[in-house]
Amino acid sequence: MTHTQAIAAPPSADGKPKALKFVRNDVSGPHALRHAGDVQRHARRLGYRYVYTVRPPADTDDPIGYLLGMAAEFGVEVIVVFDLGHVDSQPSSVCDKGFDLETVCPQGTWTRSAQPGPDVDAGAA
Repeated sequence: MTHTQAIAAPPSADGKPKALKFVRNDVSGPHALRHAGDVQRHARRLGYRYVYTVRPPADTDDPIGYLLGMAAEFGVEVIVVFDLGHVDSQPSSVCDKGFDLETVCPQGTWTRSAQPGPDVDAGAA
């Protein structure tokens, strides 16, 4: 596991907050493609600028760490998931690292409880 320094999110040209969608095949199973579409539509409906889909490798030991590293790399403000199962039913694992969390089902918002910092773990080597 490596550490990634968080990059300040530059203001987008359109003023919309940048968002990643996070889809775990081990959680969504055969519904992964549908969940990915639902997540992207949800993000756009809420006015976020979707920038990337994060799908952790099947062999990663820490899919949440992998997500957080990617979020820091892209300088996003929001992570959108289908349901809390994608973050192991722990919204604090995202919010305590400085990102807002949105769920599609049930629709919900968890706001960041910290600012992104240089200690965000990246699950990618």
